[in-house]
Amino acid sequence: MSGKLQIVVLHTLKYRDTSLILQGYSNIYGKHSFIVRTGKGKSSKAMISQLHPLDIIDAELVPGGKGEMPVIKEFTPAYRLEAIRCNMDKCSIAMFISELIYRTIKEVESDPDLYRFIRDSVLQLENLGSGFANFHPWFVVEMCKKTGYDPVLSEAEFPGKSSEILAALLNTDTECLSSLRINGKERYIFIKDMLNYLSNHIGYTLEIKSLEVLHQVLGQE
Repeated sequence: MSGKLQIVVLHTLKYRDTSLILQGYSNIYGKHSFIVRTGKGKSSKAMISQLHPLDIIDAELVPGGKGEMPVIKEFTPAYRLEAIRCNMDKCSIAMFISELIYRTIKEVESDPDLYRFIRDSVLQLENLGSGFANFHPWFVVEMCKKTGYDPVLSEAEFPGKSSEILAALLNTDTECLSSLRINGKERYIFIKDMLNYLSNHIGYTLEIKSLEVLHQVLGQE
């Protein structure tokens, strides 16, 4: 595994003294783990600051040793995501989305269509001027469709208000998310229902820890 590719950052983990393990979703290899040599000192901090959840990087790989993860030789930000980094609401949404992808998608295989959906969703979140409190419910529904678990095709049944929210999201573009009147409690319950739905399809329980933080940040009413 070598060459140039683009990666959406999902998760990072310190590895030894001068490296990170980066879990990302790439345009060529799908979900994969990579080693990033960070070094020490100021250069290390500057490099790590470019690897937040949902950052998109252009990277060049060099092969690792036999049985080892590929190494990112160098990378640069593919897009300036200033709104996601500076807006607490958007930053919290990005953390939720990255954890959802990280815990839901297990297959290590190329899926260019899914990559484009993830990348374009990040850019949509970055550019939304209003309505972004409803972005993560929209994303969950769309990701279900992209990964083969379309709640409409499977005739999924959701209780009460969650069924209404699902119907509304299926007929709303991201530019119109501000028109949906969904309060924090309704949004939280809907996400819980969607995670249960996904859990039933993928065969294990999805525990998205960042959901509770996001619920607090966006408000509960």
